[in-house]
Amino acid sequence: MDKISLENAIKGEAEQAIRDISLKEAEDIWKLDDAYAAEIDAFKKDIQTQTDARIRQESSKAENRTRLDIKKLKLRNLEVFINSAVEEAMKEIRDNPHYKKYLLGAITDAISRIPEAAEVRLKREDLIYEKEIRDSLKTAGKGMDAIITEDAGIKWGGCIVVDRSVGRIFDSTIERIYFRKSPQIHREVMKMLGNYPRKAT
Repeated sequence: MDKISLENAIKGEAEQAIRDISLKEAEDIWKLDDAYAAEIDAFKKDIQTQTDARIRQESSKAENRTRLDIKKLKLRNLEVFINSAVEEAMKEIRDNPHYKKYLLGAITDAISRIPEAAEVRLKREDLIYEKEIRDSLKTAGKGMDAIITEDAGIKWGGCIVVDRSVGRIFDSTIERIYFRKSPQIHREVMKMLGNYPRKAT
């Protein structure tokens, strides 16, 4: 082989080697690009999954908060409704013919348990019954000289009777009766409005 042929052969092999190296580099670059693209795609999917989960979580929180707020609003409105209804009923209760009978009975019953001095506290408007109260006590055999006073703390009516010797209190106010019955009143109103869970049958 002459010198020119040798040079051409070496040159050809070099060129082939360069082409092989270039092709290998190109393949490696393609693989890196594919791996990078796959990594980016996986990262995007992961971020999307996390974002969707967070959105669902926050949406669920917002929905629960909204339901709770609506429930609170309904309960507040229910309280306003009940309080308004009770106020109206209490304004009328003293006009009921049975009210004076209840008042005299509550006072007589309380004083029958008091051996000595007693104090009867009334709403100012009920002081008109003082004579009937004293007559009722005499009829019941309790002719003690009970003190009958106004109590500005009595809002709706009824009475508070105090055993002055020991400070024992008999609370027969309408407010006390309502306080004891208020859970039942709330339940009944909620049943009427369809907001109270029914018992399983």
